[in-house]
Formats: sequence, structure tokens, C-alpha cells
Amino acid sequence: MGREICRSALKDDSFELVGGTVRSGSKDLGADLGALCGRDKSGVAATEDPPGNVEVLIDFTSPEATVEHLAYGKPVVIGTTGLNGEQHAKVEEAMKTVPIVLAPNTSVGVNLLREVVRELSEKLGPDYDIELVEAHHRNKKDAPSGTALFLGRAAAEGRGKGLDEVATYGREGAVPRQEGEIGIHAIRGGAVVGEHRLTFYGLGEEIEVTHRSLSRQTFATGALRAARFAASAQPGLYSMRDVLNGR
Repeated sequence: MGREICRSALKDDSFELVGGTVRSGSKDLGADLGALCGRDKSGVAATEDPPGNVEVLIDFTSPEATVEHLAYGKPVVIGTTGLNGEQHAKVEEAMKTVPIVLAPNTSVGVNLLREVVRELSEKLGPDYDIELVEAHHRNKKDAPSGTALFLGRAAAEGRGKGLDEVATYGREGAVPRQEGEIGIHAIRGGAVVGEHRLTFYGLGEEIEVTHRSLSRQTFATGALRAARFAASAQPGLYSMRDVLNGR
């Protein structure tokens, strides 16, 4: 994702790429960012820490690194998933002084789909069983994905519930479906960029909505859109819904 964001920023004249970070000890430390992402040299080297002249950070790293980057006191777009409760608390503390866009998925399509899922869940009601299946590449660390939880929360919200109240993660053994539960299942394999399929099962019909990411570029484009929003926003915690609505 870092390389995809670099590529997109270098192609967009409204952005200036001033830095990019790599893990401590990485073989890419000091390498030119343009060359790393398959473009002409940019004159900007990969570093371990963000540069001091950054206006907005776009963070697709790890939960631990994301929390460290909050200390820089810069507007930030967080695409990192898998944050635990303590890490979320640090994000909420930082939002008091800087604008933060917290987006488990920066795809415009996924964020519009969320509204569709919420409305379907509300209008179809409890007579329809909900199952959500997500698939990602073999190296993805967290499961279920942040996007699956994002869509699952929308489905639960449509029925006036919190996801924690109704979620069932996979099934094994004698586990008959409970009334109102939302099943969430994760698949990991190959080079799948990301797929989320949510099905509403009725007794006489089935309704399915699916989002497939064909390229990481869609996430990079959304992340830059979020960065443009964060650059001029007031301190606070924002979502991609805020970005898309321009508020």
C-alpha cells in the first residue's frame, strides 16, 4: 500500500511527496521512493521516521507504528486495521489536537456500500439471516478484516444492535444459527486484494451485495482524497463518510 500511495501521489500534481517510511533495518532504507514504486527517481529517500515538513501523514503500517506516528502531532489518515482497545484510546486522545481520518477501507465504493448494507438490514428486518464472507491475500495478518467489521457494524446498526451483540465468527461443531446473529467468515489465500460478500438469506429469496478490489490503487486514490480533507479539517475524529460528504 505504501508504494501504491507513493505512485498515486507522484502522479497527482496537487500533492507533493515529502517522505516515506520503512521498517528499521529494512534493505530499502535510503532508497529513492520513486524508484521503489517503479517510477522515475523522485529525489526523496525512504527513512525510518516521517520527515519534519510533512503536512499530512497517510498511515498504512501496523497498529504499533500507527500509535507511534500519532506523537508527531500532524493530521493523519489511518488505514491501518487491527487496532486494539488501548490503541483506539490513543487515537481518540490524539484527535483532540489534530484531525484524524480513521478508515479501515479507503475505497469510495466500500464506503458507499456501507450505506446500502445498513438500509438493507433495516428494511429487510430480522426475517432475513445475514452472512458475511471476506477474502484476502495469504499475508494479511488480522482476521476478520477491518472492512468486514466495518460492514458488519453497518448491518447490525440497521437492526439497532451493536456488532458485539450479534456477531458469530465462523462455525464448528453443533452450532445452530441463533436468531438475529450475523455470521462473519475469513478466507486467506494467494494474492487476493480484497473481496467482501454479504448475503441476506430469506425463506423465499436471497439478496447479495459484493465488493471486489481489483487493484490497491482504489485504496490509494481514496487515501489521497482523505488526506486532502484532513489537511484543512479541524481537530477531531472523522470517517470516510465525512470525507465523501465534505464535512
